[in-house]
Amino acid sequence: CAPQAVCCGDHQHCCPRGYTCNVATESCEKLLVPTPLLPTPAASRRAPPVPLRATGTHPGGLVPCGATGSCRGGQRCCRARGGSWGCCPFAQGSCCSDGRHCCPAGSRCTGGGWGCSPQRWDLL
Repeated sequence: CAPQAVCCGDHQHCCPRGYTCNVATESCEKLLVPTPLLPTPAASRRAPPVPLRATGTHPGGLVPCGATGSCRGGQRCCRARGGSWGCCPFAQGSCCSDGRHCCPAGSRCTGGGWGCSPQRWDLL
C-alpha cells in the first residue's frame, strides 16, 4: 500500500486516504464529510407580552366584551385598567394582571406583564 493508504480487510487491496474499502464490490468509496449540526437558537425564557388593543363599539365585533365593547373574531377580551376592556390578538391568549398586555396561547404572564413564560402542563 502507498503511504497514508487504508488497507482493506481482505489484506489484498488498499485504498487511498479519504476512501473506504468496499470488499464486496472490490472498490474504494470516497468518505462523505459529515455535515456539522447547526446551533439551535436559544429559546428565550421570557418573550415580550403583547399590548392590548382598544375594544371597538362597532356591532360587527364577534367577541363581546362587557356591555359596550367588542373584539374581532380570533381575539380575546381582557379586563383593562379602570374597569374597561382590551383586545388580545390571541384567541387562546392569557391576560396579564397589569391590564395592558397579554401573552400568546401556551404561555402565561410573568411579573404582572413584564414577560411571557412557556406554560408547562406538568406545573399546572
